[in-house]
Amino acid sequence: MTARGVSRLLSAVLLAGAAHAAEPVRDEATGLTIQPPEGYVATRAEGDPRYAAVYAVQKQGEVDTGCKIAFQPTQAQPGEGEPALSQAEINAFTQKKEWIDLIRATLALRYDVATVEPFPHMGLSGAAVVADFKPIEGEPKTAEVRSFLVVYDTPKGRTTIVCVGDKAGFEKRKGEFEAIARSVAPPR
Repeated sequence: MTARGVSRLLSAVLLAGAAHAAEPVRDEATGLTIQPPEGYVATRAEGDPRYAAVYAVQKQGEVDTGCKIAFQPTQAQPGEGEPALSQAEINAFTQKKEWIDLIRATLALRYDVATVEPFPHMGLSGAAVVADFKPIEGEPKTAEVRSFLVVYDTPKGRTTIVCVGDKAGFEKRKGEFEAIARSVAPPR
């Protein structure tokens, strides 16, 4: 290969790498920050009005799979200026069986919960859940997917990551979903 050919090949490789480099996103109003893993892109998404910020994190061309990351602020009590609990107090509670049971019971309304495991990240004690949607009449696609959910609580609110992938390839994708969850810096 000539020097010119090597130069073209190197340029093509560098450009291809640049195309896959993930751009970080930050919601200025809340401070939610996402540095998507390589091969993923984070974009602002529509969400339920109770969330102050919602982002989709997906591979190019994904529509029904990938992740949604949402931040729901803590509702301050009337007359209170500061959150009632510190991060240390929140972490202590989220490490208790009662919190795991609460996560499981809340998600059981919509999911068949397979596992709930601790998911520490950036000094936060989160929970990671693997679950399948409960069958919904007229929605055959729900039987084909599996979800990976992560919940982090801070004094400012709750950050929830919901990733959905095909059941057949879920174990391969689970590592990617964990990387997405670790790419999130919840508001503090």
